[in-house]
Amino acid sequence: MKGSTMSLTSTLVYFASQAVPRLSSRVLASAGYTTDLDRFGGPDAFRLWDRSTAERQQSAWQPIIAAAAAGDPRADVQAMFDALATPPAEHASSLLEVGCGGGHNSEMIATRRPELAYTGVDISEAMVEVARQAYPDRDVRVGSAYSLDFGDSSFDIVFDGVALIHMDRWKRSIAEYSRVAASCVILHGLTVTDAAPTTLFAKYAYGQPTRELVLARDDLLAECRANDLELTAVLPGLDYDLKRYIGVPSTSETWVLSVAPPTA
Repeated sequence: MKGSTMSLTSTLVYFASQAVPRLSSRVLASAGYTTDLDRFGGPDAFRLWDRSTAERQQSAWQPIIAAAAAGDPRADVQAMFDALATPPAEHASSLLEVGCGGGHNSEMIATRRPELAYTGVDISEAMVEVARQAYPDRDVRVGSAYSLDFGDSSFDIVFDGVALIHMDRWKRSIAEYSRVAASCVILHGLTVTDAAPTTLFAKYAYGQPTRELVLARDDLLAECRANDLELTAVLPGLDYDLKRYIGVPSTSETWVLSVAPPTA
């Protein structure tokens, strides 16, 4: 009976998210999936997240944060916690989150790893404004993953907070993460496929048109290895199979990668 209920729920969510995609601004975090990016009005439709989108995301995360604080973390939050407890991240003292958004991850990270000196970076000024308002004691800055304004090996951990899948030049970001990280890179909330090439699609995220990637596992592994990153753990996240929406079967994963020591 429970399986039937879940199936019905999944069907209703699928129908609602595709038939009435603007629901994502009120009910659903994501909706209106399509590989036809022109449906959104062309490249100009995909802007940096604005203040209203940032505030909707911040609001949507509050019950998730509360559940984690009460000892009932959602699957993706548990993956983040597990990644931070996995070698070589477990002995780190500093962390840079790229794609920090409104800073919600920083709150949850602080509950498990209060000793980590946290710095957040996001490309959206609106997201950084929301983060600074919510967490005035945190170091949060505007910046691009393609050119991080930090020196080599500046942070023990570089943590990608579900940002890589929104980056057209994701390979450039991998190179920057490897450069800035001293021991560990965590790619959190990846959407990965073993059955298709890396695929670009679009959707409404909290009501705003957004581009997103399903990354072919082999492509991602090859790029990590090319940048001296060794995969040490793969942790499951949310149920995020996009086959029903865009025809590409996928899973959501968090990758923990160690940084190879510099050669003499």
